[in-house]
Amino acid sequence: MQGNEALKTIKAALEKELHIDPIKNPIHLKMEGDAILMEGILEKISHKKKALLVAMGISGTSGVIDRLRVKPATEMGDKEIKNHIYDAFLEEPTLRDITIEVDVNNGMVDLEGTVPSLSHKRLAGVLAWWVPGSADVINSLEVNPPEEDSDEEITEAVVLALEKDILVNHSNIKVTTKNWVVTLDGAVHSEPAKNAAEDDAWYVWGVNEVKSRLKVIK
Repeated sequence: MQGNEALKTIKAALEKELHIDPIKNPIHLKMEGDAILMEGILEKISHKKKALLVAMGISGTSGVIDRLRVKPATEMGDKEIKNHIYDAFLEEPTLRDITIEVDVNNGMVDLEGTVPSLSHKRLAGVLAWWVPGSADVINSLEVNPPEEDSDEEITEAVVLALEKDILVNHSNIKVTTKNWVVTLDGAVHSEPAKNAAEDDAWYVWGVNEVKSRLKVIK
């Protein structure tokens, strides 16, 4: 597929499949060689990840350059974001004694360093996303010794995120994963809790899609 055709196909898919309003949340697309560059600010983490998956599914391109950001819940300076992330790591017993380098540039967070497990890598990423000023989190943490990833690892990480999220009553939520797609079943007490649970699943590194069957029971 030629470059212009690929861009038109992606734009049409974003509007039709993801219902992303091109006026309210414009995504700028252009070809960088054979790769597609995506840039813009979206309302939710789910919109960002789904938009990337749409672009990755287009044939005839070498890849996707991700410059999509999520609209921060609170405007913060880079130093403030970094301090909040370091504080979160210090308050988390499993991360407290691990050296993780945090770099923040215009709200975009980059995590670098070495952690002992995939669980540590994923938890650090979720904590960084939870800082309300974060617009994107690039999880570059290396796992040493290397671990083989699996759906079970993803499920455990999502369950852990839900357990740690004070907005979510995790006891009534069942998490399953198949081929990197997470399904949430169960009940929550409010729409904000439902949104928080769904976002938590999307925040976990390696998750390709989240299917929510959560019901709000008041």
